[in-house]
Amino acid sequence: MKVASHMEKIAKLEALRRRLDPLQDFELWFWTGMTAGTHAVNAALHHAAVTLDDDVFPTQPGAYLVPQPDGSLRAAFRPLGDVLHVGRPKIDDPVPEDVAAMMHAMEIVERHRDPCLREGVAPTAAIAGECDAALARCLQLLASRMHGGNDAR
Repeated sequence: MKVASHMEKIAKLEALRRRLDPLQDFELWFWTGMTAGTHAVNAALHHAAVTLDDDVFPTQPGAYLVPQPDGSLRAAFRPLGDVLHVGRPKIDDPVPEDVAAMMHAMEIVERHRDPCLREGVAPTAAIAGECDAALARCLQLLASRMHGGNDAR
């Protein structure tokens, strides 16, 4: 996806997330936050020219849906554009320090995914707080990058 598209999705996800209760609506609250953070990491990776800023949509690592002139989408293998989750796929190129910090913040969020959403661990205020703080850090680093704090271009 393009940086602008990631930024639009982050805004929509964050607006939704603000309407949810972190404990009563934990699963949806968590997914919106994790998805917003993944969009933030992708926007930062594109901005830093580590990954391709392109109008294609990932389905699996290395596999994308590519818009065609007739409006349809065609599956194609392509160089790395968007990551699906931090570490999936792995990025072999050097990553700027601020983007690495964003990725670390999202790893903090993602370590609660399986226990809380798939393994039956009840979310707590501490877990929600840790996820919220990590996402806030990720988004703050993205905002700094987008407003000239770090610019690879």
